[in-house]
Amino acid sequence: MKYIFKILSTLLFPLTTYATGQVADILIFRADTMLLFSNPLEQYLDQKAERTLCAIDLKWTSTACYRGYQATWEVVNDSLFLLSVQRGCYSKVPEYFDLTEEFGYVRVFAGWFSGDVLAPKGTQIHYVHSGYDSFYERELILSFKQGRLIREIEYDNTQSHKSLFSEDNDTLSKFIYSNINWSKIPDLGEKTERVFISIQSGETVKPDSIQVVRASNIELINDEAIRVIKLLPEWSVYYRRGEVYRMRWMIPIFFNEDQRKENNR
Repeated sequence: MKYIFKILSTLLFPLTTYATGQVADILIFRADTMLLFSNPLEQYLDQKAERTLCAIDLKWTSTACYRGYQATWEVVNDSLFLLSVQRGCYSKVPEYFDLTEEFGYVRVFAGWFSGDVLAPKGTQIHYVHSGYDSFYERELILSFKQGRLIREIEYDNTQSHKSLFSEDNDTLSKFIYSNINWSKIPDLGEKTERVFISIQSGETVKPDSIQVVRASNIELINDEAIRVIKLLPEWSVYYRRGEVYRMRWMIPIFFNEDQRKENNR
């Protein structure tokens, strides 16, 4: 259904919010190579008078690479090292900064960095077209103090459930309009009545809450919209950081004579 859109609440772990999903850094940790939804190099750059590396300005190269680079990191003996920094994030023939020019070393101990980093693991549960907001089956959180690993926690989000009704607009649209009892709806002539319904996911496959946020002036149309949404056999369930993560959708339902003709058969 082309009119349906999702309104997502702010995620728990975006380090920076962008309008587009960002290309991740790379982390090598205990022989595993994984994405890193964090950018430890930013703390180093923040300490400088200018945002440069090897005297070169770091500028965005695409909407998915606002920071202007992609770094590769490795944790060795509980210490975080910077291995390489690619100029930009996309290139068939990548160029790399000479770290010896900037730091004096080929492998650079990240003693400037303190804080948490997120390394997603497993299958992607939900894609969010913003920053590092997408989330996965498992989340590895590594905490560093001046470049030294002081804590690691891995969260299990595998209890998440993806429903076709919340993932596929056509499936949801067909369900809604085919279940409306059009005999209850008065002749609308040339008018279109709109009802906007908010759904929030919760702990079970049934929506946690259903509310009308924009009502029609015709009360029975509002009642019918709510009745149909309550008929949904399932909805998605999301976990993040090992706990239920509640997300909200806005579903507009349009009542008009064209919809009646198409669905009242």
